[in-house]
Amino acid sequence: MSATQFSEDGLRYVKKSPGSIISTPRAESMMSCFKCGKFALRTNMTSKRFLGKNHLICAPRCS
Repeated sequence: MSATQFSEDGLRYVKKSPGSIISTPRAESMMSCFKCGKFALRTNMTSKRFLGKNHLICAPRCS
């Protein structure tokens, strides 16, 4: 596996390691809370109905 290298101006990749920078599985994906905006695992959130749609919020409460 090769290390990531940047061009001399720092704006482009010369060589990039394959794969994603996100290491969590899809079931453990992160989302932002509809009420407070903090990011949390989807499994730690609950669904509430706001403005006619279901939205995910922090569970058990937003802080």
